Amino acid sequence: MTGKNIPRKIPGFAKALMRFQAFLLRRNWMGALGEELMVITVTGQKTGRTYSTPVGYLRDGNTIVALSTHGGSHWYHNALAAGQAKLEIKGQAVNARAEAITDEAERRRIFELYKRERAKNFARLFGVPVDAPAEALEQALALRVFVRFTPQGE
Repeated sequence: MTGKNIPRKIPGFAKALMRFQAFLLRRNWMGALGEELMVITVTGQKTGRTYSTPVGYLRDGNTIVALSTHGGSHWYHNALAAGQAKLEIKGQAVNARAEAITDEAERRRIFELYKRERAKNFARLFGVPVDAPAEALEQALALRVFVRFTPQGE
């Protein structure tokens, strides 16, 4: 196997792993991880096809918040373009309105919520430990974008 072959195999494996993870999440078979991962289904802007992917989430009152990096994932761009997405949390599906959180004070509040609620996974989510110096935390926040999902029809 040459180095050129490796990149082609990893994306296929990663996609299969994400499909399997989505299968488990949809059936609420992931135990405690179901409190941190949901399946988001969006419609592609260019293709019109639906795409489902596992995404980390955090509850914020009656809304749900997810994060992505600047430049964003496909789910991020598609959810915001459509203004909506289907979320599946702990085996329950809900349609939700999607909006970017752009207000800086609100972004900081959500960041602090992540520090409290996801301290164990904070370094994986933001690339720095929760107790990193203020400058490193500021850089981590600057590289992330947040989406608020508001359930519809409730």
